[in-house]
Amino acid sequence: MTTFQVPDRVPAETSWISACPGGLWEVRRRWLGERQRGEGTPKMGSLCKVKVRRKTVTGENTLHTAAQEQESTASVDSSEQATSYPRSQDSVLQVQLDEWFLLRMGEGQCDLIEGCLEGMTAGEMCEFTISAWNAKNSKAACSDADGTEIENTTGQGLSQQADCFTLQLHSLTPGQESWQMKPGEKWAWVLSHKQRGGQRFGKGDIWGAADCYCRAVKLAITLQGQTRGNPVDETSKEGVDGDDDDAALTSCYDKENEQAECADDSSIPTEEEYKNVKAELHCNLSLCQLKLGQLGKSRDSSIKATELNPKSTKAWYRLGQACMQLGELEESRMAFGKILELQPDSASARAALKQVNSKLKDLNSKLGQRLSKMFN
Repeated sequence: MTTFQVPDRVPAETSWISACPGGLWEVRRRWLGERQRGEGTPKMGSLCKVKVRRKTVTGENTLHTAAQEQESTASVDSSEQATSYPRSQDSVLQVQLDEWFLLRMGEGQCDLIEGCLEGMTAGEMCEFTISAWNAKNSKAACSDADGTEIENTTGQGLSQQADCFTLQLHSLTPGQESWQMKPGEKWAWVLSHKQRGGQRFGKGDIWGAADCYCRAVKLAITLQGQTRGNPVDETSKEGVDGDDDDAALTSCYDKENEQAECADDSSIPTEEEYKNVKAELHCNLSLCQLKLGQLGKSRDSSIKATELNPKSTKAWYRLGQACMQLGELEESRMAFGKILELQPDSASARAALKQVNSKLKDLNSKLGQRLSKMFN
């Protein structure tokens, strides 16, 4: 098989942070052997035939065995289904070891393995090392730098020591980058992630649920302005005149044709459906973040949900919960009060509002005592 030198822009070793049901883990990947020529790399929807082994032999023996298996094993077929494997709180790798299995890129069965597969071509092999993120940090910050820190636990039975594995990509089916997808295809992925997130949350897999909702939100953002029945923006054509603006004019009409296609495609949501589902995603993500101790993120997600759907009592409740735990009691009282405006008979909102008012009363009492001491 023909090989080529890896360009300087492709790093020999990369590292990132991945989430598994038990918490956050640091991953370091490096290539084994020379990079192989090929344009086909795993993308969303690609079905990848892979094998993961715990590293117990030398790199030379591993590469030799992998080369033999590559020739003797049948390639993956697009008609096949991804291998079903139960996610576990007590395991970092949510895949089976030492056996060939099929993984669908983009589904998030194992965020760590999907990350390792990015950029690989059929026949390639890499080595990756994983270590608990909190083994080096007593508290783990989330990927977004908003200052919110959370305690990261690794689950019972999970080793705090670094473990090394090899990953072999035998073959794969074609996939798509998100920008190559049609709006209907993106929307199907959004709904799939949302459903999977609910299933994981119900089983106590909070990290996995949060990952699903984040994937769904990222895809939903790219559907902005591509909903069914979305009117063509006539202002985009204004000011387009002369030969120098031919490209801009073509772009305008391409966009108009795309919007016309969206108007008749039942697989694409209406603007109202789009906003409601996106609001539910932010709301569900807010609850996950609340349970993971990401209070600032939980508040921000719930604010986005209320902006998308101001009539969502669930979104206002999540906002009230996050603000109360952050000590933002006035904002919390406002959120619970909004629920009672929308649903006056809400017992949970009344109970929460009573709790906030009690906290505010205690806070004002303590403040009064301090002021009294200062001036007496």
